Amino acid sequence: MKTSAVQLEIFRNRFQAIVEEMASVTLRTGFTVFVKETSDFGACLVAPTGEVLAAPTEASVSLMVGLPGWEAIGAFDSYEEGDVCIANDPDTTRGLSTHLPDLWVWRPIFVDGEIIAFAFNFIHSSDVGGRVPGSISPVASDVWQEGLRIPPMKLVRAGKLDEDLVRLILLNCRIPDGNWGDIKAELASLATADRRVRELAARYGREEVATGITDLLCSAEQRARAIIRSIPDGRYAASDYMEIEAGVSRPVRIALAMEVDGEEIRLDFTGTDLQVRAAFNLPTYGQPGHYMLSLAMLNYFRTLDPEIPYNSGLIRPVAMTLPQGTIVNPDPGRAYGVRAATFIRVMDCIMACLAQALPEATPAASAGAISIVSLANTDPESGARRITVAQPLSGGSGGRPQKDGIDGTSFTGGWLRNVPNEVLEAEMPVIVEEYGYVTDSAAPGLRRGGAGIRFRLRNLQAGTVLTARGLERFRFNAPGSQGGHPGSNTEVVLNPGTGAQRDLGQIDLVELARGDVVCFTSPTGGGFGDPRVRDPEAVVDDVLDGYVSAEKAQEYYGVVISGNGLDIAATASRRQQMPPRSGTDWGALRQEYEARWPEPVQSALIAALLARPAAVRDTLRGPLEQVIADRTAAGELLGGAEIDALITDMLKGDAA
Repeated sequence: MKTSAVQLEIFRNRFQAIVEEMASVTLRTGFTVFVKETSDFGACLVAPTGEVLAAPTEASVSLMVGLPGWEAIGAFDSYEEGDVCIANDPDTTRGLSTHLPDLWVWRPIFVDGEIIAFAFNFIHSSDVGGRVPGSISPVASDVWQEGLRIPPMKLVRAGKLDEDLVRLILLNCRIPDGNWGDIKAELASLATADRRVRELAARYGREEVATGITDLLCSAEQRARAIIRSIPDGRYAASDYMEIEAGVSRPVRIALAMEVDGEEIRLDFTGTDLQVRAAFNLPTYGQPGHYMLSLAMLNYFRTLDPEIPYNSGLIRPVAMTLPQGTIVNPDPGRAYGVRAATFIRVMDCIMACLAQALPEATPAASAGAISIVSLANTDPESGARRITVAQPLSGGSGGRPQKDGIDGTSFTGGWLRNVPNEVLEAEMPVIVEEYGYVTDSAAPGLRRGGAGIRFRLRNLQAGTVLTARGLERFRFNAPGSQGGHPGSNTEVVLNPGTGAQRDLGQIDLVELARGDVVCFTSPTGGGFGDPRVRDPEAVVDDVLDGYVSAEKAQEYYGVVISGNGLDIAATASRRQQMPPRSGTDWGALRQEYEARWPEPVQSALIAALLARPAAVRDTLRGPLEQVIADRTAAGELLGGAEIDALITDMLKGDAA
């Protein structure tokens, strides 16, 4: 590297300060609740090569490093000073945007007449049109149902705003004022980056800064490779399921093999299920180190080396195998709205592989679900449409080797901030009746998992529409590690405790009457270690704090409480009667499911269908799965050749 170690550290801190300021500008000038309160936006600086140079770690989402900036940059033959581009379409940006609500903007930064870097920013729009308020519906079957698609276009040309394009965008959404306010916040963020990078070049010189950009990427790569060398070489495999209720006939499997070889890692998703006719497809376009598949590895790198440059050099040693036509690399035109649920399950699988490689250093699985609860209605006085995020609901994280899990938030989505109840009640005609941790939801373990959240709200205006994307873990638990118990499950109930009570399940859209109550209970991560050996006094503290009931303390931890204190003798006796626990506990429902659908049969089915055209897969998948399930129940385990023969016979029947 040409840049000295001292100068390189100066550049790292200066670039980091710039992106943190970009994020702060977006946060403080954004209009919608999802931006100014929940912080679902991102900002970064991108090298001319399209690799992320620096991304925030203190504000905004962590999902920036690894984005394919080259696709956006290369969409135009030339740039002028003052240009700003915009796009939200996953297909024409080839995996830069991964669903339509993410409105991306980018701007070239010129120094001495040449581009030295690009500034990028996205905000999650609370509505870009589509079939439901908020634009995201789990049951959408293609991208055209999900809202306005914007291919890469120039929003600003040489400093002049394209008013026609602005009118087109705002006409196709339900909250034009909020969206335009958020877009202007993005423009302010880009302008901040432009000013600060120019100041940096003026101080140190254009060539020195350009060289520093190259060397910072290389420095991050070298430090990531050093960390990878500390992971034992080997092949580690894991799988988990998504409980999609629309467009499929069985849970969708995410399969991963993590291959560690020296200072390189390959994440192989062969065996992952097919793309679906629902909104869970994750459009990566097979991009190397795609940012929605690499976050778990990035988190691991930053845990071991907190001062590592946070840029795309970190994912240079991480290769990926992403079979075309699977849910992690779908064909164009699929529905993408709830792709975050798939991203989260991928993180769970990566963590499960790391737990095999580094069992004493890896936490138990997190809750595995983040649900964004949204509300929409019409202002009775003005007639204007109102759409807002009610709450991003995350479950507790998994127990850690040295500490309990984090209550109410998970490793997989901890960057999303909660919406204050007062803000929600000011934005919408609702009352938040309960928002807090759930007793006995934390998974037992030597280190217990984090507690889940109960969110209960009462609607005060007839015709209010509720949506909630990303609801998962109704059936399959987050697994416990090294003897820890699995996490608890999701519940969504309308009008609990009344004669009108009903489970809502994986919500698409629910219209609420005045006075209706909806109660959400988030899932939780797994426990870490045998709960029998947890410090009894820590269990007593959990009981006193309301995390664990006295009954569950005795059942799972063997801790007997008399009054407000520990009964030492009864606890010792109870613990001697309890069998020791070890290994991974996936929960009974997963074991029952895989008895009906063994993983080798699932792998053979997926491989056989991927060998056929997409239209054939969509048509045959459901009927074929039913035949295989019936024959498996009869004791016959089908392999690839038998399944391929079934497909051939079914196609002949269609032709006849």
